[in-house]
Amino acid sequence: SITGPGGIGKSRLAWELEKYIDGIVGTIYWHRGRSPSYGEGITFWALGEMVRRRARLAETDDEATTRERIRGTVEEFVPAEDDRRWVEPALLTLLGLEPAPAGGRDVLFAAWRIFFERIAERATTVLLFEDLQWADSGLLDFVEQLLEWSKNVPLIVVTLARPELFDRRPDWGAETRNLTRLALEPLTDDAMRQLVDGFVPGLPEPAIKAILARADGMPLYAVETVRTLVADGRLERDGDAYRPVGELGELAVPDTLRSLIASRLDGLEPSDRSLVADAAVLGQSFSLAGLSAISERAADALEPRLKVLVRRELFDVEIDPRSPERGQYRFVQSLIREVAYGTLAKRERRARHLAAARYFEGLGDDELAGLLASHYVAAIDASVPGAEADAVAIQARLALSGAAERAATLGGHDQAVSYLRQAIGIAADPLERAELHFRAARSANTAARHADAEVLVRAGIDLARGAGDALAAGVGDALLGEVLIDGGQAGEAVAVLEVAAAAFPESGQGNVRAALLANLSRALMRVGQSARSIEAADKALDLAEHLELELLVAETFNNKGSSLVYLGRRREGAALLRAAIEVAHDGGFVAAEIRAMNNFASGLDDLRESRDAYRAAEELAARVGNRSMASWARETARFFDYYIADDWDAALAGAGELADEAGSALDDIRRIYNTASILLARGQSADAAIARVEALAAHLSDPLADAILHGLRGERAMLAGDYETACEEGFLATPLGADLGTLFLSPASRAAVWGGDVVRAREARERLDADVTTGTLVAGDRASVRAGVDALEGRVDDAIAGYLEAMASHRSIGSNMTVARTGLDLVRLLGGAHPAAREAAIEARGIFVRVGAQPYLDLLDAAVAASGSSSPETVSREAAAPRAARG
Repeated sequence: SITGPGGIGKSRLAWELEKYIDGIVGTIYWHRGRSPSYGEGITFWALGEMVRRRARLAETDDEATTRERIRGTVEEFVPAEDDRRWVEPALLTLLGLEPAPAGGRDVLFAAWRIFFERIAERATTVLLFEDLQWADSGLLDFVEQLLEWSKNVPLIVVTLARPELFDRRPDWGAETRNLTRLALEPLTDDAMRQLVDGFVPGLPEPAIKAILARADGMPLYAVETVRTLVADGRLERDGDAYRPVGELGELAVPDTLRSLIASRLDGLEPSDRSLVADAAVLGQSFSLAGLSAISERAADALEPRLKVLVRRELFDVEIDPRSPERGQYRFVQSLIREVAYGTLAKRERRARHLAAARYFEGLGDDELAGLLASHYVAAIDASVPGAEADAVAIQARLALSGAAERAATLGGHDQAVSYLRQAIGIAADPLERAELHFRAARSANTAARHADAEVLVRAGIDLARGAGDALAAGVGDALLGEVLIDGGQAGEAVAVLEVAAAAFPESGQGNVRAALLANLSRALMRVGQSARSIEAADKALDLAEHLELELLVAETFNNKGSSLVYLGRRREGAALLRAAIEVAHDGGFVAAEIRAMNNFASGLDDLRESRDAYRAAEELAARVGNRSMASWARETARFFDYYIADDWDAALAGAGELADEAGSALDDIRRIYNTASILLARGQSADAAIARVEALAAHLSDPLADAILHGLRGERAMLAGDYETACEEGFLATPLGADLGTLFLSPASRAAVWGGDVVRAREARERLDADVTTGTLVAGDRASVRAGVDALEGRVDDAIAGYLEAMASHRSIGSNMTVARTGLDLVRLLGGAHPAAREAAIEARGIFVRVGAQPYLDLLDAAVAASGSSSPETVSREAAAPRAARG
């Protein structure tokens, strides 16, 4: 990542980098793209340039040529047919020839990444992004994701930018591994002297001193001074250098670089000066046709003047045959363009921006949507408020809307929000403004800016209701529910969606009602109201199936299937979740497919199978770069790692990989929970982790957050010997969600049994018996909880049978940590003398030792020692022996 004010020119620097890397590495695949300086930036323009270079395309090539060469390039570099099905359409979407895939940004980013990864598998591949300070936000997101997810391939990403990039992304590159950051600082006087002497050998010492005094270490100052002397006829080119023409005499150098450039422009013929100003309106680079349109001069008449301006080193021309912009002109320095643009009066700017907008509009190129919008917005800014500005507003709104659509199509949702906010600012009709608010909210929510999305959608709902449009208000309510769920506010979403679904008119559009009901089903499922979730899902499906709303069908299958699993109808739920995966996969709805895969994995009986299924979901999420879903799947797999109790060190290392990732507060809570559970079980402090969960949960209405908080507090109290608090915290967690009941009721029961509280132990048994969840896991928990009550009530034989049944159940599904803790229960009941207790102690010790669960080891040793039948050391030796050898 190279930042600095420049000086020798970004293009020259890029050329030197190409030579340098080629000299070190040998064969390289070189890709170079530039971000133009237009308004919000042209969405993914630099990336499109790289693809065009690789496919040997020019910007002016027609659709047939573009499709043919993209297909050939993909066939050449992407060997796997499965990858090609992703990559080719995604590249065509980038170039404006295909609509966005159903999977949206996830699919596009993944496909673009795969394209460059496959090239890198052949040889070292370089992606050089120039002028990144002008890049659209979507491109910055893609570069960060590319660096994050591309591993084990020789892929080098080089970014060149002014320091202004850090105004937009203060943490640019902060989390990137293997990053070299180079700041181009001002040169020393000695280096500046060498630079000047290299340009103009033999320049008189007074002239050198005058340049150095003003340059302040900026190479561009020296370069512009030389160009001024060339323009004045006081220097002439001699090969790659210059030589004085006669005596230079005293050299008056302007105080500022802008003044220096302005003096060069003032020295031009008036018609040439006007031509430079026209070009400045078009941007850093421009075509002959564009300049002809804005200046209203024939192309044939312009070419000789442009050659003069190239000789005067105000412009240069792209001659690289590999460049998609070959034949285009550009300013040799962006500051020259800025100074030239500043010479125009407001009315002149307005006329020229409107002329530029009409020209680009006539091209009919979707890729230029952002450029078109920037010219209309600039025309409004240069207009007199009132009728003059209003006349442009309609065109500007349409252009901004199109630019936002293009940005959202390519996954540049932050940029889309920015365009839509501008459109909202100049729109007058309330319903039009409401729709713009909803579009901005969708993009903000997709970009995980949930708070911004909520503000936007609520403002749109207010506008719709104020205009008396129930349909538009219903659209907004459905979207608000989705935003609240995604932001961890499932409880609030239920309240909003219930009111909205009841108020929505029966005669209203079915797709809106279906969306309201589908989101209500999802919210109810998230808060543990499974029966009501299924009821809402059935109503949503009755509409969605008939209207062929495939995404809604997949999502609602998911909601209903998960709720069925929570109600104990596991096979029926699993069948529906399989259908959800199938519908989502066939429709290309990748996020819905991953969510269904996650939920399907949660319903499997065997813990290792569940963990492997979550890892498959994580792999798909990682392939498409969906960080949130990858985090969810990985954290659930880590949850199972805790109970499987094979390798807690690996589970902790997995948490470290995700610790600095941005995600929702709920994602962070789940990560902390898995880590804190291991820390507590190892006797380490988890106070800071629990405090962090407390702070995060305070701002959420999701029951999972509160359940996790109470669960951690209960575990901490349990291991500290405070069984009353541990039991109370367990009971506080259990009513918050049906799917969480068995998770926290069993520890609550254990705390009651260890504390001798038969009343609370019976309550735990009653709650668990009333729970409708099915499967081997809950069957083992029920056996364990009943055994605890039996032990407290003096039915020792029943208690022994119950604990052994529980251990067998948990052992069969790989829940080793539960096996060990249940074995500890049995030893505490019987002491070490009983054969069943002795066997349980040996098995429990082996598990506790394997994962380093020292507090549990201490409790086990104390229980064994209390019986006086075996020393902890004897049990330890027997635990280390092979199970078969123990008879």
